[in-house]
Amino acid sequence: MSNFITYLVQSSVLLAVLYTVYWFFLRKDTFFHVNRFYLLSSLLLSLIIPLLDIRPFTGGAISPVIIMLDPVLISPEKIEKVASDHLSWFEIAGVVYLTGVFIFSLRLAIQLIQLAIIIKRNKITREEGSKIVFVDRGYSPFSFFNLIFIRREYYVDGKLTPVLAHEKIHIHQYHTIDLLLIEIAIILQWFNPFAWFLGRSMKSIHEFLADEGVIKKGFLKSEYQTLILNEAMGLQINNLTNNFNVSLIKNRITMMTKARSASWTLAKVAFALPAFFAVLIFFSAGSTSKLAAQDNQAQKPQAASEQKAVTQEKNISESTVFQVVEVMPAYPGGNEALIKFMLENVKYPEEAKKNNIQGTVFVSFIVETDGSVSNVKVLRGIGGGCDEEGVRVVSIMPKWTPGKERGKAVRVQFNMPIKFALDAKEEKK
Repeated sequence: MSNFITYLVQSSVLLAVLYTVYWFFLRKDTFFHVNRFYLLSSLLLSLIIPLLDIRPFTGGAISPVIIMLDPVLISPEKIEKVASDHLSWFEIAGVVYLTGVFIFSLRLAIQLIQLAIIIKRNKITREEGSKIVFVDRGYSPFSFFNLIFIRREYYVDGKLTPVLAHEKIHIHQYHTIDLLLIEIAIILQWFNPFAWFLGRSMKSIHEFLADEGVIKKGFLKSEYQTLILNEAMGLQINNLTNNFNVSLIKNRITMMTKARSASWTLAKVAFALPAFFAVLIFFSAGSTSKLAAQDNQAQKPQAASEQKAVTQEKNISESTVFQVVEVMPAYPGGNEALIKFMLENVKYPEEAKKNNIQGTVFVSFIVETDGSVSNVKVLRGIGGGCDEEGVRVVSIMPKWTPGKERGKAVRVQFNMPIKFALDAKEEKK
């Protein structure tokens, strides 16, 4: 689940950065095909890039990454986990997110059902090589894949009317595919306003492209603009369709009358590249796997150099100990089960209680390729038997699901903080 959250965050931020570049540098230009390609590429890259394992080639030593498990609070009379706020909010956020995914998935299904009902009710008519569904009065003309939905008044004995030409351009340029991809992105990132902004901008570009195509076919610009205004009150079906009428009439007319952007303005696309690569490097530096050295050599430059060498090898050595891997080890039953195990097995040492010893014991251990726990040792202790108790309980852990790197089970190191604390009554006594 944590990997999926990381993916969502990275994908959302990447989409926000790329769309922001579009908004400031490209949206007012008349290179509609370029703008469409840019937005579509931004959408696809934001969904795909976070899934890739991109390892930057950097020089120098690799700093060890410390993976710290949730702390466990141990007291003589009351043993409980440290219930930090972020855990409860994490669970609530998960429920809210999945609810949103369900709602917007249902929304997509309803939109498809709406179209199916209209098609079934009005039937598909083949006219001059086009598949046309004649709809009732009050509907604004629209298209979906290779289907054109128009009122009969816009079809004159096979003659190409502006409305028909407009919808055919949507079909020939496969605009419906763009809209479906955007709907999928919105389902995954319904919480991300930039996904919605991109969808709105893409629909605008589709209309600009269709308007541009209609004018190129020889229709009078003034008559076509009047037609757009007359259709301003037409009923739109849903977001999956390319409607002849969308709520951007002023922008459409402005774009039709606007002088073509100079060719040099295409160079503005280059502004997106630094932003894109900056975010890409940031993500890859924070999410790619970093190798740790052997236990007794983790801080030595020589070990760090060996780590870098191993990272670049195709075959991973069985003795290599990782700190972060593509698929992290998992305790059977998850984090809650791990904390429950610790609470049920760790006992507050009598010597520590007698001498009023409190503090946090940091225990390090390795999850082996078969899931067993090994190399259990104290990184920092407090004495009074607490150190030994922490090592004892960690050593008897059941097998984990091993971590994986490039599809191969590998050894992964963890650190666990175990906090021993005396309550107020015991401390006073």
